[in-house]
Amino acid sequence: MKYYFLLKFVIITILFLPFVSCNNSGFKTDKSGLKYKFIVENKDSLQPEIGDILVLSMKYTTDKDSIIDETDYFRMQLNEPTNEGAGIQNGLALMHVGDSAVFIVDAKLFYNKNRKEKLPTFIKPGSKLTFYIKLFNVISYKEFEQERRSLRSSNSKEEEELLNQYIKNTNITVKPTQTGLYYVETLKGKGKSPQPGKKVIINYMGYFIDGKIFDSTYKRHKPFEFSFGVGDVIQGLDQGISKMKEGGRATLIIPSYLAYGDKKHGPVAPYSTLIFEVELLRVE
Repeated sequence: MKYYFLLKFVIITILFLPFVSCNNSGFKTDKSGLKYKFIVENKDSLQPEIGDILVLSMKYTTDKDSIIDETDYFRMQLNEPTNEGAGIQNGLALMHVGDSAVFIVDAKLFYNKNRKEKLPTFIKPGSKLTFYIKLFNVISYKEFEQERRSLRSSNSKEEEELLNQYIKNTNITVKPTQTGLYYVETLKGKGKSPQPGKKVIINYMGYFIDGKIFDSTYKRHKPFEFSFGVGDVIQGLDQGISKMKEGGRATLIIPSYLAYGDKKHGPVAPYSTLIFEVELLRVE
C-alpha cells in the first residue's frame, strides 16, 4: 500500500512538471511588457515588416488552458504594434519565418484591439491569453494584391476551380453538404437551435476567397438580427445557421449559387464564393 501511494505521487509529479515548466520558466519580457518564449527560433530567416501578410498556425487559450480557438492555416496582416500594452501584434513583430513561439497577452486588449469586440463574459477582466504560433511564410502586400487580382473569377467554371484550390490550400477536410455548402464547426454551441420564422442574432465576418473582407459586424460594433429560414438572408447563410446552436461558431464557405449567383451585389462581384465566420449569439 505504501509503495502504491509513493508510485502515485511520482506519477502525478511527472505529469505536473511540464505544465509548471511551460507556465513559469523560460519566458522573457520585452519593453512593451509582452511575455514571450521561442520554441524554435530562426534569427537569420525573413522577418516581417509592417503591412506584410503573415501565413501562420495559431492556438490560444485562457488562464485555465481552455482552448478558445485553433487553426492550422491563417493569414493576417501585421499592423503597428500597440503602444497601450503588450498585444499580439507586438509578438508577431518579433518573429521570423520558421519560428514557433508562445506569447502571453492581456485578454481585454486582444479582444478590444484585435477582434474589435468586448471581452467575452466567460473571461474575467485582468485575465491573460496564451498564444501558440508558428510562422510559415511572409507575403509582401504587393504580392498579396497581385495574388488577389489573379483570383478574381468571371464565370462559374473559374469559380469552381478557385474554390477547389482554396479547399486544398486551407486543408479543409469536411465534405460539402448536398447543396454544396461547406460547414466547418469551430465551437459547438450548447444553447437553443434556430427555428423558422424566429429571430436570430449573430456576429459575423464575411470575406471573399482571396481574403478581402467585404462586411463585418465586429467593425460596426453591432450584431446582425434577422428572421431565420424565411429568405431574409442568402440561402447559404440560412443553411449554415440551421446547423448551429446558441454559443456556437462556424465557418461557412458558400458558393455563389447559394449567395448572389451571376448578379453583382454591392462589393460582391458575379460568381463570388463567400466565406462567413459566424457566431450565433442568441435565438429568440
